[in-house]
Amino acid sequence: MQTPTIWNRLARLGARRSSAGVAICLCAIASSAPCAWAVGENSVWISDYDSPGSDGEGSPVEPFLDVFDIDRTTNEGEQVQFQDLQSRQIDATQPTALPSTAQRANAQLLSGLGGLSGAIAGLDPAGYDIASRSEAVLRATTDTGDLLGTSPTVLNLGVQRRNPIVNDPRVRGSRVGSLAASGSYWVPARIDLDTAISKIDSRVIDEVVVIPGPYSALYGPGFEIIDVQLAAAPRFGEVFETRGASSVDYKTNGEQWYGRQSVWGGDEVWGFRGSYGHRTGNDYRSGDGTLIPSSYKSRDVDLAAGTQLTVNSALDFNYLRQDQTDVELAGQAFDIDWLVMDGYDVRYVLENQAQYDRLEIESWYNRTRFEGDAQRPSKRRQFPFYDFIQFVGVTDVDSLSTGYTAKFHWDGLCDERLIAGTDLRFVNQELNEISSGRLGFFAWENANSPIPRSYSANPGLFVQYNTDSQSDTRLTTGARVDGVPMDITADPASLESLGIIGRPASWILGSSEFYQAEFLGAGFATLERSLGDNWTSGVSAGYAERSPNQTERYAVEPFMFLIQNGLNTVTGAPGIDKERRLQVDFRLSKTEPRYRLQANVYYAWVNDHITFEAMSVVPSIQDVQQVNLKYVNTDLATLWGTEARGEYDWTPSLTPFATLRYVEGDDRTRDGTFATRQATAAVPSEQVDGLPRGFFSGLGGGATEPLPGILPLETWFGLRWHEAATEPNWGLELAMRVVEEQDRVAASLRESTTPGFTVYDLRGYWRPRERLMLVGGIENFTDKQYREHLDYRSLSGGESVFRPGISLYAGTEWTY
Repeated sequence: MQTPTIWNRLARLGARRSSAGVAICLCAIASSAPCAWAVGENSVWISDYDSPGSDGEGSPVEPFLDVFDIDRTTNEGEQVQFQDLQSRQIDATQPTALPSTAQRANAQLLSGLGGLSGAIAGLDPAGYDIASRSEAVLRATTDTGDLLGTSPTVLNLGVQRRNPIVNDPRVRGSRVGSLAASGSYWVPARIDLDTAISKIDSRVIDEVVVIPGPYSALYGPGFEIIDVQLAAAPRFGEVFETRGASSVDYKTNGEQWYGRQSVWGGDEVWGFRGSYGHRTGNDYRSGDGTLIPSSYKSRDVDLAAGTQLTVNSALDFNYLRQDQTDVELAGQAFDIDWLVMDGYDVRYVLENQAQYDRLEIESWYNRTRFEGDAQRPSKRRQFPFYDFIQFVGVTDVDSLSTGYTAKFHWDGLCDERLIAGTDLRFVNQELNEISSGRLGFFAWENANSPIPRSYSANPGLFVQYNTDSQSDTRLTTGARVDGVPMDITADPASLESLGIIGRPASWILGSSEFYQAEFLGAGFATLERSLGDNWTSGVSAGYAERSPNQTERYAVEPFMFLIQNGLNTVTGAPGIDKERRLQVDFRLSKTEPRYRLQANVYYAWVNDHITFEAMSVVPSIQDVQQVNLKYVNTDLATLWGTEARGEYDWTPSLTPFATLRYVEGDDRTRDGTFATRQATAAVPSEQVDGLPRGFFSGLGGGATEPLPGILPLETWFGLRWHEAATEPNWGLELAMRVVEEQDRVAASLRESTTPGFTVYDLRGYWRPRERLMLVGGIENFTDKQYREHLDYRSLSGGESVFRPGISLYAGTEWTY
């Protein structure tokens, strides 16, 4: 008898779905066998006609008494309301149980260190990719960005690795700083140093969902979404229980240590979880033995508590604190001296109401503060230009994100769902960059090149609907509207003398229209259809708009190394237009007992795409060491690419696999209709019509040019050897990563080409006991000297950034 499914269906349907016809529909959905139901005075009986213990004639012989409370009223017929007596229990063998989608992925993860079949089977119809905490343990990852860049279940993004604990994800060619992480809406405090998710350790998450296009209405306006869900407090049975876990990891290259102690407990009504993590690391060695500045110290505290307020309502709370010190960022303008982040999240759920089936209200408050400097000897070796101009610089940042999301759910008779609600995202940021220096006869002292204190508010309304997930054809569609006002709130007197030229912010930015407000709209539809013979196809189409962020509007020439040649200043544009994207995706997959295949192809047209213009170079066109960048719209940019993966169970213990990822981006209107003249002490910045973009820098570029910061073609080939069991206790993975040369570069921004490379990794795990996991591996075991396309390379004889050479790692997690 399939009672759990029946109970779940009945509990979700509530008061309005208690007629005999509905019950028959429920039984047909919940079980492949016919079933019967009956309502007594205070009980519900359900039985499968054909289940063991049934007489086969339709008389229920296995009653389940007092499963639901019944609130019965009469108004020309009975209305019966079913209410769940007990909250859903969470399996606490790990700190939290994973949602069903991640469970499907992780079932295969344990069978082969990230098995592909689980990832394919667990994909959302819109082609979302999912990574979970289990993968973080198996692969000994650091921050959440490292998890996304390492997980084989995530194929639609690459990563810029600034430090072993600071990793910036780039979804399908997205630009630095254009991504925010939903859930608690994490944003980077300073887009060139920290990232949206570098402050979240990969061991404290529940799951991360990557949405590679405008294919959801639930997470705010944007083109790609990374939805980070922190692990919630667990629930147990009637008896109070406590559990604990201890983890230790060590990586030889850079002497990187990590330890985490966790404890959690509770009963069926309430639960708690707390953990403390500590990471340290030194400079790592590249393939030729060069030390790359990358030391760090990081500590985090993760707390969660939750309670079942009533049989239909629950309240959960999360608190996350991150303290980082002495974080060296190779290839960036500044290192982080100290960073403190506090994040709070409260979630309230109310179910089985007469007006709706479920209400979710989530509110958050995140604040990040840090200070950095450019005086370390390792930084000066990387950038000899700093000594040439006698540069002394410090930076301090204060960033706040707060808001809420309220979602109403209505569930249909056959698993349809309608979600509607409202949300608000409010960001308040300030960046100061104080510097002194000299260039020839021109000198400056204690000049501030800031992003002045400013705010961005984003109230929105959304609706999303999906059809029966069990049918052969599944449709998901949604839309949202948003308003985004933005303005500088700093004291006007503080804006009068900025930058190394000591002029007003409006002089340098080229506009005094600081207040900007935009109306944004978005809509999408995703259709997935079963084609028979285990083939599934999908198509998605979406349109969305994105407002510029505060850096893109208000940056007053801070040093921000946002493209790989580094040594860039960045200037905002208060009047820059919102981006508008139309995107289509096509997917095809096949799942057989012995093999799994999937392929995605997408194309996007972006109007008013935000990119960079080179306004000037320093010291001269023959010896360029610094490029001064300006945010600017290009009328049309296009992005297209493909992703594919497959695996084959050669034997019950051997599984070859392969993946592929490729993105191509083009600026179709690079020349534009004007060129921007950089501000000097004598004249303000201005747009000069009739000149090609970048004219004043002296750097040439074609009418059409590749977009900057696009990662090249990447493929993985590998073999997994594992125990021939549903949940194997051991496994090994040998993988070869092949990255092609990237010769499609933005010449007008002096972006450099990058040669291709191949690296080899060996990973493994062993569970000698049910609650003990041992992991280990050798990364880049041929000690290859290589660099990624987004790594900084010196233009003036300084030290460039290369990736780590050979590195052995080992780790253990003991749950008790």
